[in-house]
Amino acid sequence: MNILQTFTGLFFPKLCLNCNELLLENEKFICSNCSRSLVFLEDICHICGAPKTGGKCKVCETNEFLFDKARSVFMFNKVVQNLIHEFKYNEITRIAKFFGRLSQEYIKKYQPFEHIDYIVPVPLHRVKKRSRGFNQSEYLTHEISRRMNWKHLPKLIIRKKFTKTQTKLNRQQRKINVSLAFKINPKHNIKGKTILLVDDVFTTGSTVNSITAALKEKQVNKVYVFTIGRAL
Repeated sequence: MNILQTFTGLFFPKLCLNCNELLLENEKFICSNCSRSLVFLEDICHICGAPKTGGKCKVCETNEFLFDKARSVFMFNKVVQNLIHEFKYNEITRIAKFFGRLSQEYIKKYQPFEHIDYIVPVPLHRVKKRSRGFNQSEYLTHEISRRMNWKHLPKLIIRKKFTKTQTKLNRQQRKINVSLAFKINPKHNIKGKTILLVDDVFTTGSTVNSITAALKEKQVNKVYVFTIGRAL
């Protein structure tokens, strides 16, 4: 360790982004104790990606999903929630690289998507993006596309309606809130293409379902959904 690293570590120690404990030399973002909470989702519904509870998927039973398949890397537990919050609101873009690496590991291990033509982020409305300064989903798609060698189309989907945050809305309110909120950029011809739509968390699927409707109006082949966290 050089003098500069010693000085930086003394006055700006690296802390776990989840529990704020001091990180060891071989730990980059979170401590080993917190990392044990990050377990890949395996036993899941083959359509919506929800954890199986036995028998037919209850999530698919009560929803009319338009996308062809959804997958999430982790269940939305406290560690995932804290990491996404830091990433989303405090602009800690290093977490995009962390999530990008974990996404690559998940995709290569389980190979959930047969073929991808374009990877696309869930967009923010221009007013919200201006206020926040960045779109966290776009950071994710950039990192994943780089690692997987997929073509990135960050401007394909346009959020034409300013919507209030989905956080405190119930399932029906979420569906209404994002209804007809999206349009497809006419500069891109996506007929017959397979799109991977990326967001940070899958909760009810209302947002990605609304985007899927707009995509399928343009006669895409398939729409897959990929998120870091899966909340139920």
